Amino acid sequence: MTLATLGRLPRASTRGAALLWVIVVALLVVVALIVYLLRAPLLRAAAEAWIVNEPPEKAQAIVVLGGDNIRGDRLRHGVALYRAGWAPRLVLSGTPFRTYFHESELMKREATELGVPAAHLILAPTDATSTLEEALALRPLLAQHNFRKLIVVTSNFHTRRSRQIFRAVYRPLGTRVIVSAAPDLAFEPERWWEQRSGRKYFLLELLKTVHTWWELLTLPSPAEEGGQSLRENSILRPSAAPLDFARGLRSAVASLRKAALKERRLRHA
Repeated sequence: MTLATLGRLPRASTRGAALLWVIVVALLVVVALIVYLLRAPLLRAAAEAWIVNEPPEKAQAIVVLGGDNIRGDRLRHGVALYRAGWAPRLVLSGTPFRTYFHESELMKREATELGVPAAHLILAPTDATSTLEEALALRPLLAQHNFRKLIVVTSNFHTRRSRQIFRAVYRPLGTRVIVSAAPDLAFEPERWWEQRSGRKYFLLELLKTVHTWWELLTLPSPAEEGGQSLRENSILRPSAAPLDFARGLRSAVASLRKAALKERRLRHA
């Protein structure tokens, strides 16, 4: 189509296209305005949907995860569940604060101050740097006590990912996991978007959840481990379909690398 032909286009079509753009822009502005006006209920609903707080059931132990806040809300929530009679034992996890002092020791001191007998406390110090490592590190201790039903306590913003990890680790072993949300001042569902800490934790948990999916998807195979792998020990068994997909993806990448290397050698030959 030449410039002369373009110049002969009917003015009506040009006006129609301009009118269409005006309508589209106006609709987008209206939608943006509606979303802005309804941002509070929408963002509140997003937080409530993200938080997992399952109804408590009689269990054999309450597992309080490490990484508690300065007020000790996770521990206090675990003690409240213990006092309500949902489980007879408290398992206190966590990581080192210093080379000579562990978070689980601090939890024990606070739990006894709150009235929990020391005989009902089980210390589970770990060197875990992630929730997945913590779940795996707790496995021998929980198996030693033959716990088959657990209430896992963690901060409200951390509950969805914790449930995903703990069920992946313990469901294959026949252990049922119930997740209970502890309140946290750093993430208040009613106004988390107004808090710097609330926005930070929400976005971080979204990113960490994606990373967790990848961790559960790309576990090393026995051949890559050079011996028994996590799957061989039944520590972590994702569904077969994702594992097959991951293996196929690794195989395809390896094949492409071999083909590229072969082509490069042929070029230099």
